[in-house]
Amino acid sequence: MVVEQKKTNAGQGLGIAGLVLGIISVPLAIMGCTFAIALLFGAVGIVLSAVGLSQARKSEGAKGITTAGLVVSIIGSVIAVLWFFFLGAFFHGAVHDRGSWFDKLEQLEDIGRDLEEDIEGMEQDMNDENMKDLEEKMEDLEGETEVETQEKPEDSADVEEAEKELDKLKEEKDQK
Repeated sequence: MVVEQKKTNAGQGLGIAGLVLGIISVPLAIMGCTFAIALLFGAVGIVLSAVGLSQARKSEGAKGITTAGLVVSIIGSVIAVLWFFFLGAFFHGAVHDRGSWFDKLEQLEDIGRDLEEDIEGMEQDMNDENMKDLEEKMEDLEGETEVETQEKPEDSADVEEAEKELDKLKEEKDQK
């Protein structure tokens, strides 16, 4: 004689609640930015499904939904934990490398200061010694152009214009 045992609904409500929380936790965990909420939903889903599965075993109830709730909640929680470790490692690296960024920024500031000092030194050199050399070279060039224009007077109007330009340049140089 085989006695059929009737399956009860013991643990079904907790299993369904665990399954719903597990289903919610998976997409929240996959998004990454909501991994903390997913971890919370997954953990509560694991607890509810485990309690529901325990009740179903004691009273010989159906275990399918409670097992599914437990599995889905565990998957959501694992994905959330993986995001936690990934983001933790990322931010740890960012904080750890922060010192090197500040060092590089200080190096750039030092380079900028050195360039400013070099430019100021060059300006002083240009104002003092090199200006005399430039003036002498300009006078030499002006003398050469006068000689060339005297040797090759192709168009007297062009020569007169060039002489006027040279006179203007001399006046500007004398004014400085």
